[in-house]
Amino acid sequence: MKIINNYWKSSGRFAVWIFAAVALTAVAQYETDTLPPGVVPRSNTPLESFPGGRPNLAPQGNATPGPQSPPLAEPALPARLLLDAPPTTADEKARFLTGRRLSSGSRLAALQSTPWYLDHAKTYAASWRGFDGNYFSKMRAWSAAEIAPRIGTPATVYYLFGGPDFISAYALFPDATNYILGGLEPVGTMMPPEQLDEQRLASGLAGLRESTSVILQFSHFITKDMKEDLQKTDFNGVLPILLSFLSLGGAEVTTVQYFAIDRTGALLLATEGSAPPSGTLHGVKVDFRKSAMSPTQSVYYVQADASDGALKSNRALLTWMGQFAPGVTYLKAASYLLHENYFSTVRTFLLQQSRAVLQDDSGIPIRFFPPGVWNVTFFGDYSGTLDIFAKYFQNDLSEIYRSSQPILPLGFGTGYKWKVGESNLMLAVRANTLAPPNPSPATQQPSSFPEPVR
Repeated sequence: MKIINNYWKSSGRFAVWIFAAVALTAVAQYETDTLPPGVVPRSNTPLESFPGGRPNLAPQGNATPGPQSPPLAEPALPARLLLDAPPTTADEKARFLTGRRLSSGSRLAALQSTPWYLDHAKTYAASWRGFDGNYFSKMRAWSAAEIAPRIGTPATVYYLFGGPDFISAYALFPDATNYILGGLEPVGTMMPPEQLDEQRLASGLAGLRESTSVILQFSHFITKDMKEDLQKTDFNGVLPILLSFLSLGGAEVTTVQYFAIDRTGALLLATEGSAPPSGTLHGVKVDFRKSAMSPTQSVYYVQADASDGALKSNRALLTWMGQFAPGVTYLKAASYLLHENYFSTVRTFLLQQSRAVLQDDSGIPIRFFPPGVWNVTFFGDYSGTLDIFAKYFQNDLSEIYRSSQPILPLGFGTGYKWKVGESNLMLAVRANTLAPPNPSPATQQPSSFPEPVR
C-alpha cells in the first residue's frame, strides 16, 4: 500500500559538467561487471550489443508499453552449485537477483551460464535500461541541479507510503546516510539461492521481475498488485526488491539485519523468519556502500500502519523515527492519504521533523505550507488527479500553477501522472534553513546497466 533561487547558476553548471564526466567513467567501469555471451565471464570481455537498441519501457505521450518478453528457457534440474564454496553473501544474493557477474568461486557462479538464467539477466537488464533512460539518470541529474544546491545532502530521508521503492529515493538523494521507508507490505524473506533447485530459482526470479515490472516502467508501485506479487515465491516480501534495487544502482550490499521496534522506540535485533514480539514493529536494515572506499549508508524498511488509529495505540514508529530528525521527507504516489484527517498525526510529525519536503501532489496538501514558514519551489505541471482520486484535486495548487509565479521545468515523469508534461514536484524548504555554501554534485553517479547478451 502506498500509505505511502537563483542560487544555482555558475556553480550548478559546473556541478552538471562534473556529473556528466564522472557518469561516463562510471558507465565504462560498470560495463565490465556483467555477463558475457554464453558463459560466466572470467575476464572483462566486451558484451555484444542487444538487437533493436534500448527498449522504451516507460512510453511517453500516447505510446503504449512494448510487447512482453518471450518465455524464459525451461530450467534444468538439479541446480549446479559449487558445494564446497562459502555460503553466499548478501551482496552475492543481490547480484544474482539482477544478473550481475559473480566471482568464479561463488556457489552460484555456474548457474549464470544456464540458458534460463541468461534469459533472466537479459530481460532484467533491458528493464533497467528502460528505467535508467526514462527516470533514474534524469532524476539524478535534476537532483544535482535543483535539489542539492537548495538543501545540500540530507542525513536522513523519510519516505513513507512508498513500500519498497528505494530506487526513487536513491536517485534523488544518493548521498543520504539513512533512508527510512515504510508501508504495509511484509518485510519478507529470501531463501539462500544455493538451497533451491533451478526450477524454484527460476520461479523466484520470474516473481522478482513481475514485482518490479510496474515501477521500472512507470516509476511507482501499484499497491494491490504488490500484495499479491510479493508472496508468490521463495524470494518474497520487500527485502528481495530492496536488494535488487541496490544492485541495479551499483551499490555493494554489506549486511542485512532484521529488527523489531518496541513500544519505547528501541530497536531490537531479530533473526530472519522469526515473528516479531507482540506489540513490536517488524523491519529490516540493509547496509551498503558505493565502493570499498565509500562510507556505509543504510536503508531501513518498517512494516507499519501510519494511520491515526494505529499510532494512537502504539507510537513506536514515530518515536523511533524521531531519533533520526531532522530529516528530509519524500512523498510520491502516496494515495493522497496525508490529505485525510485520519493521517493527521504522521502528517504533523513529518512537517515538524523535516527541514525540507520533496513531493508530488499526492503528498501533503499545499495549504499546510504557509508562506513565511516554508519557501516552496514548484516544478513541472499540475494536470489534476487521476479520476479515482478526483476528490483530492487542489484548487489552490492549480491556481499557483496557472499564475504568473515562476514554475521550473521537470524533465521526467513521476507519480500517478507519470508522463512528461503531466507530472509535478514541489520542494518546500523550511524558512530558517540556509542553503548549502558549496553545493557539489552527487558522488554516486547513475549506473547504466550494460546491454544484455543474446
